[in-house]
Amino acid sequence: MFSQRGQESAPFEVLIAVILMGFVIVVGLQAIQVLNKTSCEGNITKNIVDIKTGIETVVKNKSKVNISYERSSCFPENETTLEIKSRDDQIFCSSICGGSLSQCTVLIFSSPTFSDVRCLSISSATTFPEGGQCNPDLLGGNFEVVTWTDKPIEPGTYTLIKQSNLFSDTPIVCVFKKV
Repeated sequence: MFSQRGQESAPFEVLIAVILMGFVIVVGLQAIQVLNKTSCEGNITKNIVDIKTGIETVVKNKSKVNISYERSSCFPENETTLEIKSRDDQIFCSSICGGSLSQCTVLIFSSPTFSDVRCLSISSATTFPEGGQCNPDLLGGNFEVVTWTDKPIEPGTYTLIKQSNLFSDTPIVCVFKKV
């Protein structure tokens, strides 16, 4: 009644189906990992661009800007940094900022697996002082003055305000971190 041949090939067909299904699952999991990594890098890049835009707006327009920086859970917290650096390297500045700049200020995010460098269109003389020049009481409490010069930017919510100084042409940006 039943063919002997059909019964013999059934285990082989099941084995092929299991191998194919395993292959599909492995490829699917790898695709999900790539998507998560790309999404995470996109969120970091957006956050960096928002910070860059906020800094440039304050320096150029003498306004007040609120920005926020959050570390992504995709990167090890103790191995990531976000810093503002001044560079005196024409090749570096020209490649990042364009033109033939010999000096530039950049915003650098770095981790072991991802880095992003953005040119800040601000004067290289811009300072982010800490202490006496900036008064956190102007914002109504719960703020502390921090500096972004030669220090990594810590996660948090910040208010940036450009200070007017009649005796100096250099832009001074006060950075207040919400406590």
